[in-house]
Amino acid sequence: MNSEAQTGELASAVARYRWYHTLDLGGGVVTPGMFDHRRMVDRYMIPRDLSGLRCMDVGTMDGFWAFEMEKRGAAEVVALDIDDPERLDWPASLRQVTEKSLDRTKGERFALAREALGSSVKREPRSVYDIGTDLGQFDLVFSGDLLLHLKDPITALERIRLVTRGSAIVCTPVKRLRLYPRRALAELDGIDEFQWWVPSPAGMERMIRAAGFSRVEKGALFELPATGGGSWKGLRGVMRAYP
Repeated sequence: MNSEAQTGELASAVARYRWYHTLDLGGGVVTPGMFDHRRMVDRYMIPRDLSGLRCMDVGTMDGFWAFEMEKRGAAEVVALDIDDPERLDWPASLRQVTEKSLDRTKGERFALAREALGSSVKREPRSVYDIGTDLGQFDLVFSGDLLLHLKDPITALERIRLVTRGSAIVCTPVKRLRLYPRRALAELDGIDEFQWWVPSPAGMERMIRAAGFSRVEKGALFELPATGGGSWKGLRGVMRAYP
């Protein structure tokens, strides 16, 4: 089969799915993601050179960050996510009315992207709450836009801390609070959106420290627009934490 035919097959396979991440799969095939992080990667505090490091991507979805760490030379990348969408922390008000195909097919999308990229990333079907020492220790653990979807973000951060021997990078939507800009506060939803806690930047740092990390480096706040129907756009906070 010639490369043109292979590219056509890949493009057809990509078109069968809704995509969360925008991924360049080569040959001009780019997934139509809800979010395009490609111009924003430098905002996320990931070292340019990860040569020889063991890395983890928590809540990988289509695998953008796992593949990015592999591109930067990581010796091993483990990508975690849940296959069963019913195991996600849905608010009761949304569990029965939300269309879940984006979560139901993420394992298939990841596999498709992995094959197209010739990647060696290992996908582990597991919740952040189930991270344990059986996975070993990691030099870098990455978590992007996950905490706001969790009822219990502190426990999730504790599980991440458990396997972090180097550092963990945490990114999540944050809100500037005009009246109390330095207070460790968070906005609670759990009814109208699939989000639970959206902290202030100070609240985000306090959450990370409460989970047992001893030192936190704060990155600059930045805007991440939704490019293809993503419901979450706006301000992100990113921090690199050390045991």
